[in-house]
Amino acid sequence: MIDEIRLQDGAELLVFGGVKGLISEGDRLQDKLQAFRPDLILVSIPEESIEALEKFMEDPYEITLSDYELIYGTVLSEYGEVMVPPPIYMEPIKYARHFAVDIHGIDMEEEEYSRIYTENVHAFDLVRHSVRKRLIMRHTFKSETAEGFVEEWNLLINKVRGLSRVDEERLVSIEKNAVAYISKNKEKKRVAVVLDYEFHKNFVAFMKENFSADQSPEALE
Repeated sequence: MIDEIRLQDGAELLVFGGVKGLISEGDRLQDKLQAFRPDLILVSIPEESIEALEKFMEDPYEITLSDYELIYGTVLSEYGEVMVPPPIYMEPIKYARHFAVDIHGIDMEEEEYSRIYTENVHAFDLVRHSVRKRLIMRHTFKSETAEGFVEEWNLLINKVRGLSRVDEERLVSIEKNAVAYISKNKEKKRVAVVLDYEFHKNFVAFMKENFSADQSPEALE
């Protein structure tokens, strides 16, 4: 999903919501970045992951995936070729390095994520999550598109309420950090925000409601 928003300070905001893992999404994002020419890029990963992915690009290594990630990737491969790290994370970093553009991660840092996870995901949630893994392995996904699959997948995962609360907190962090970076870089007038597909709709609604030029004046502060 792609949205463009003109902010109240005159900046142009490109919001790209991509399916994590699909190579075709990385190709589509690459084309969009080339056309939009951002001077600031924000990605829905932790800030510390930017450096980690840059190191991976220089010296690739084998990545260990969780059971859930393996299941996700296996099903997703029915919709197109997949790879790790996800192309929607790698392409912005490649673009930023090539064109010397500032890039930042806007998801919560690992330490904060661990705290939120511990506060919200309890022992019973972990048991349910483990049981749900077996149910998902037997589940027949009916979606005809990769986007539909992601929505169906998240509905299944977020039936464990603790995990749903963690994702809600992540979205709040993504919104807050995006606004902070845009506010600190007012000279940057073309900002690209690259998000996991599941965050796109709510993020766009948040930005349009609070900072769109179509709304009453309210400067990013």
